[in-house]
Amino acid sequence: MVTGIAGLPPQANYLAAAKPRFHHWQGASGRWWITTVYPLLASHIDLPAVYLMVRRDVNGLAHPLYIGQTSNTARRMNEHQSDKIWQATVLGGSELHLHFRAEREWERFAIETDLRNGHHAPLNRQDTAVASGLFGLLGS
Repeated sequence: MVTGIAGLPPQANYLAAAKPRFHHWQGASGRWWITTVYPLLASHIDLPAVYLMVRRDVNGLAHPLYIGQTSNTARRMNEHQSDKIWQATVLGGSELHLHFRAEREWERFAIETDLRNGHHAPLNRQDTAVASGLFGLLGS
């Protein structure tokens, strides 16, 4: 069998080309956060970001599998290579959505919390009830 990018069948390359470059996610607060869409295995981006590991369903709708924040996306994706990325792939994950507009850690944490409280991300294991209280303290 001939394979394409990262061992995927060649038709996956055509599907990847058809994906939108940006995606908007709404948090529990009602605010919308814009993300740039990359392949899940994009590990070359060394910028601070809020990130979502995402799967698309048969209708093309995006579903977050994991939501986090980091000061260095490349380092975090390398840390997740054997754990979260593998788990996301098993669940059908194929995209990495990155929100770059928040540079300070508290801003990234507030956005991550807003998104986690607004979406069920099965690979997040932390208690979002505690984080929700912190989001209120940090403001919107």
